[in-house]
Amino acid sequence: HSNNRIPPEGAIHLTTGLKVNKAIKLLNINRSPIRSDGCHEILQSVKENQNSVMETLKLSDIPVNQDFEDLYKAVKEIFPLLRVKHGGTFGILRKALS
Repeated sequence: HSNNRIPPEGAIHLTTGLKVNKAIKLLNINRSPIRSDGCHEILQSVKENQNSVMETLKLSDIPVNQDFEDLYKAVKEIFPLLRVKHGGTFGILRKALS
């Protein structure tokens, strides 16, 4: 299901379970107001779980920042089959102009 309105605090609870998850392959939390920080924490939890079987994170319509993109690159080295769909990256233009 998507559009389940998981608040930013809810992402913290998801991360606890994802750190030990050995079964969930697809997590669909599209259109939830967890913001980029919540997405980052969820992805970090997958990274910390050596036994993760996660294949797809659907975070559509949730814009993420460059820190998330950097973490995703690191996670892809550990879990090369993991796919993440999100609402685009913000902050790229500002960094490019700096």
